[in-house]
Amino acid sequence: MNRDRFLQHREVHRRCCRDTGFAVLLSMMALGHSVVANAASAQCVMRVTVEVTPDVPDVRDDGFLSSLLSNYADYRLSLRQESDDSTIILELTGPGPADRCQEVIEAIRRDSRVVSVQVVG
Repeated sequence: MNRDRFLQHREVHRRCCRDTGFAVLLSMMALGHSVVANAASAQCVMRVTVEVTPDVPDVRDDGFLSSLLSNYADYRLSLRQESDDSTIILELTGPGPADRCQEVIEAIRRDSRVVSVQVVG
């Protein structure tokens, strides 16, 4: 009789642990999805028009574009359009939040080779 009771108790315990483990796994998955969604929403993607001084030899040069980012290694500037030799449209991408993106824009504005920066969208 004790053995039957022991086996019954063990089976109840297994079911409980299995169900609890499954619930914990589901909770962790939901939390992970939430974290990923928040990270994606904090992404910085901006288009900017940049006018540079005439002494910039090639506005399309990747080295020049990356040098505009100063110490913001997590950000990237991609050329989207070249209006003329001194005006370009760039896409700024990197981690957010919005105030951090604005810091990057301000750093570009402070560059001595930059005449003006306007956020397009």
